[in-house]
Amino acid sequence: MTRRQLLLSSGTGLLIRSASGRSDPQNLSYPLRGIEGSITAPNLFFVRDHFSEPDVSLENWKLRIEGRVNRAYDITFSDLVEQPTRKIEAVLECAGNAANGSAVSNGIWEGVPMSSLLKEAQPASEAVFAMLEGADSGRLLQDSPWLHYSQLLPLDKCMENSSLVAFKLNDLLLPKRNGFPARALFPGWYGMDSVKWLQRIVVMNAQDQQQSTFYQSGMNRLYNRVTDVRGDTRITRLSSVQVKSVVAWPSDGLKLPAGRHLIWGFAWSGSNAIRAVALSTDGGKAWRPAKLDRQSDPYTWLRWTYTWNAAPGDYILMSRASDATGRQQPTDRERTRKDAYELNSCRPLHCTVR
Repeated sequence: MTRRQLLLSSGTGLLIRSASGRSDPQNLSYPLRGIEGSITAPNLFFVRDHFSEPDVSLENWKLRIEGRVNRAYDITFSDLVEQPTRKIEAVLECAGNAANGSAVSNGIWEGVPMSSLLKEAQPASEAVFAMLEGADSGRLLQDSPWLHYSQLLPLDKCMENSSLVAFKLNDLLLPKRNGFPARALFPGWYGMDSVKWLQRIVVMNAQDQQQSTFYQSGMNRLYNRVTDVRGDTRITRLSSVQVKSVVAWPSDGLKLPAGRHLIWGFAWSGSNAIRAVALSTDGGKAWRPAKLDRQSDPYTWLRWTYTWNAAPGDYILMSRASDATGRQQPTDRERTRKDAYELNSCRPLHCTVR
């Protein structure tokens, strides 16, 4: 049996049946305390949709690569799975994930390096961007036309070895709600760029982008970092995931008996490794080192723990991570920020011990 036959026989029938019909856009996340180990089970992966899930199947799906290339072409799913693949463990986080929020997951992804597919198309020398388009469509803003979901990325990012057209998650074919049959994956960047149900990659030069559906849909008005310093407003595009940690247990407002408790959570920092995590039980006045469960790797998260000998009283718990580049999780949100993204400040959790 060939690799293609083995893959298709392992789950095709179920996924094709589940791909029929439509649903409303989903906004799902699950408490991080339900994750065992460091890998998020597919049924606990967070979901953020802009539009309804599209009707796709292995038979009708294809990926079109076109634009400023010397050889535009289509690739079917059967062709895709015959390509050399790469596995990578990586965090995917929603750009609007709240401080201590659960719109973040960590999995083992497998797919074809996007660079190999783009090299086959032979981008022109003036090409600098790639617009990725999903099969889902709708009206993004009230004044927007009905268009497919799309994101615009630097071509250099698409050519990095870690950037994938992924079709597996945790050694299984992608669940439909996570992008079946194939999606983009950009480890270290926020999730909106990792386009689900990927169906088209359009290579562009600097002038092409202004006429693209990315701008026509109004997507350029979302996912921006907005700062205002004394009336000087600056807008820049979000990209790299910021250093962050969360407390998975205990939850906010929990009442505990006096004694020893194991506080734990996760920490990550995009393409950088986590160097340390500290915990405060007094709202940030004093910090003590937490224990890391393993050596940190780029793109993924790690689990941290702190053994707390809790005496009766009221406490404010906070975790704070720092990475190998020296970046440290901020204790407060920058006052100059006027957007609702990159919410990586330390969130206080209140806890009562009796």
